Amino acid sequence: MVGNSTLKNQDDIVQHFERLRADFVTLSETVTRLASDSAASAQSQVRDSANRAVRGASAAGSQIYKDTVTIGQDAMNTASAATGQLEKEIARNPMTAVLAALGVGFAIGLLSHRR
Repeated sequence: MVGNSTLKNQDDIVQHFERLRADFVTLSETVTRLASDSAASAQSQVRDSANRAVRGASAAGSQIYKDTVTIGQDAMNTASAATGQLEKEIARNPMTAVLAALGVGFAIGLLSHRR
């Protein structure tokens, strides 16, 4: 009887090891699947973050462009108004304008001659 009991215990141990091996295989497959799912999820999150960053940068660039155009138009309007005002002053006081131009030209000539 001792022989049959030993064989039964050995068979039980073999069955336990086979179940344990099957559990390890299942565990390994589960860990692999989880790692793959985690990697795919992380990749998706990185892609979404990058897309949000691109959209944000594009929106900021568009706003900067609009602001720059507005500033440029304002500068053109200001320069045009100043030019119109200068033309009116010259028409009202032509002799003063000629003397001012002569003085500015003389000053520029002196400055450039000294170099």
